[in-house]
Amino acid sequence: MFNLKIKQMMMNSAALLLGITLLSGCAPAAPATSPATSPTATTQGAATDPATGGSTTGASTTQAQADENDKLAQIKKAGKIVMGTSPDYPPNEFYILDASGNKQIVGSDVMLGQAIADKIGVKLEIKATDFQGVLSNVQAGQIDMAIAGLTYTEGRKQSMQFSTGFVNESVEGFHGLMMTKETAAKYKTLDEIKAAKLTIGAQTGSIQAEMAYTVTDAMNVKLMGVLDALALALNAGDLDAVVVSTDNAINMLATFPDFTILPEETYNLDPEGKYNQNIIGFPLGEEYQSLIAVANEVIEAAKADGTMEKWRQEALELAKKALE
Repeated sequence: MFNLKIKQMMMNSAALLLGITLLSGCAPAAPATSPATSPTATTQGAATDPATGGSTTGASTTQAQADENDKLAQIKKAGKIVMGTSPDYPPNEFYILDASGNKQIVGSDVMLGQAIADKIGVKLEIKATDFQGVLSNVQAGQIDMAIAGLTYTEGRKQSMQFSTGFVNESVEGFHGLMMTKETAAKYKTLDEIKAAKLTIGAQTGSIQAEMAYTVTDAMNVKLMGVLDALALALNAGDLDAVVVSTDNAINMLATFPDFTILPEETYNLDPEGKYNQNIIGFPLGEEYQSLIAVANEVIEAAKADGTMEKWRQEALELAKKALE
């Protein structure tokens, strides 16, 4: 009897142990989870963009780097665009007195510069120097753009980039020679002037300077920074002639009635009109491409709707008030 009870107790214990074992086998084992493989883990310090699953911090950094290397983005951030010009070249750029009696730079090139600034949504800041200073500043990246009656040359192509061209010479205008009437009466042809090896002046760094070297010996070319100085030298007899864009000589002819422009038919130094196209100059570098694109857009729109010619006519009227 006693042995039977012991046997029964042993059978019950075995049954209980089997049940516990079966119950343990029904519950799946919980996998070990590592923070590195957890689906909710992210890189430290980077938020996740719910739209793309990417890091917004990384995207912001990439955009900031792109803006840092883009001149247009830099201009927008600064709130201004710096334009270099030489304000002695009416009707393109010149000084007048405003209503308050203060000197102000105006002209057709300034109107174009303002239109570009307006397109970008920034302030136009003008950095005025002589013409050679404009060229130096654009080459050194000291200005964002140069609008100063600039014309394309192969030499300038090596040190700056250009916008699309725009005509800034009137139908009557051309590149020619300005003399006193007394000197002009001595010559009948351009060949006679070349043979005389005259002392001829032109503005430093200009297209007119290049033309002067085709008219006389290099030692007889006298370069000066501003047109006013050339006019005074011509009037004083220190120069025999000055190479000019005739449109820009209007004020000099008014100030010095003894000056004259030699006839276009015989004395046009650019008969093919190669230099009647003006351009905007930009420093070298890929970062300027977005800015050049905006400038080209403004130029093309102004040419298409007549605004370019309107600016010129307004500038010609203002040029009557140009300061000497």
